[in-house]
Amino acid sequence: MSEYLNALSAQRRANGHLRTALYIVAAMGVIGTWYAGQVPKNIDVHLLPAVSTPSNVKVNGGESVVPSPNVYAFGYYVWQQVNRWATDGATDYGHQIFRVQNYVTPRCISQLTSDMQTRQKAGELRQRTRQMSEIPGLGYQANRVVADDSGMGWTVFLDLQVQETYRGQAVKDVYIRYPIRVVRFDVDRQRNPWQMALDCYGSQRPARLDEAQIRQVPGAKPVEPHVPPVPASVEPLNLPNATPIGEGEVGALLNN
Repeated sequence: MSEYLNALSAQRRANGHLRTALYIVAAMGVIGTWYAGQVPKNIDVHLLPAVSTPSNVKVNGGESVVPSPNVYAFGYYVWQQVNRWATDGATDYGHQIFRVQNYVTPRCISQLTSDMQTRQKAGELRQRTRQMSEIPGLGYQANRVVADDSGMGWTVFLDLQVQETYRGQAVKDVYIRYPIRVVRFDVDRQRNPWQMALDCYGSQRPARLDEAQIRQVPGAKPVEPHVPPVPASVEPLNLPNATPIGEGEVGALLNN
């Protein structure tokens, strides 16, 4: 009888140990599930264009810091596409806005659409072509991308040559600095994996570049562009000289 009682007691102790282990495993499963739910489902990593260059990428909350060259390249490419009218501005302008709509903020789309309608009524788009290109020697530099204090946006200073033709005849060839606003735009990752968008000019205005610093005399010996060295501190004023354009003068400058 005593042996039977001892065996029953041992079995009860074993069952108690099993229940304790089961509770521990269940608690660990709950805690593990909770921690797994806190891990970002997607991790966005922005790498420098030259992947061979050693660099550290810090990911915080599933996102990494966007390098300045990437912000510059994004702003330049999208803005260039908006202003690419290959055959007829009357149809190309609206088509280009539609093509890049996922990379432009609603406010900027509204501004571009309003500009297109104004030009259309004034007859400034029909049979007109336009192209923008980066001025040689005035491409990316660190001082061309100025980040906001909040880290949610940047101002990209693009020095571009703007050329237009009307019925095959050149009607414009100017050098303009565009202070393009780029902001974080995590709205639809399927259509915009970069999660950035253009916000047009922000609070600034385009400016006319000093052509004496840009143009070279035909046939003369090539010289280095008149571009100041990259400053230690990021300041847009250290870029080549530019004359600010008043709000009422923008249309006249860009359409002549």
